[in-house]
Amino acid sequence: MGSVDPDELPGVYRNDATGGKIVLESDGTFSATDVAEDAMGGGGADPVDFSGRWEFVDSSGSGDFIYLTVDDGELGKVGGMKLYPSGRSVEFHADPDGPPSLVLTRAAAP
Repeated sequence: MGSVDPDELPGVYRNDATGGKIVLESDGTFSATDVAEDAMGGGGADPVDFSGRWEFVDSSGSGDFIYLTVDDGELGKVGGMKLYPSGRSVEFHADPDGPPSLVLTRAAAP
């Protein structure tokens, strides 16, 4: 995976098969809709909505990631999680050593 330009991360990312969507705003906020809890390592398979703040972390040791700080929503807890950029997509990894549990692809600009 090549280097990531954090200025290019804001945008809308979708998974057409699941209906999940994440919007990364340029002001550092995000919103997520219809994302299954189990894709993020949670226990439920039902889709949830949540929002908060995001920050790009340039990590040479474990790979770059986007840290999502959850402030509000249906997750049942307030906390954070990692989202991994990969080309024009972002990925959740429920198992850090496994394949992506959910891939959301950047939507074309209108």
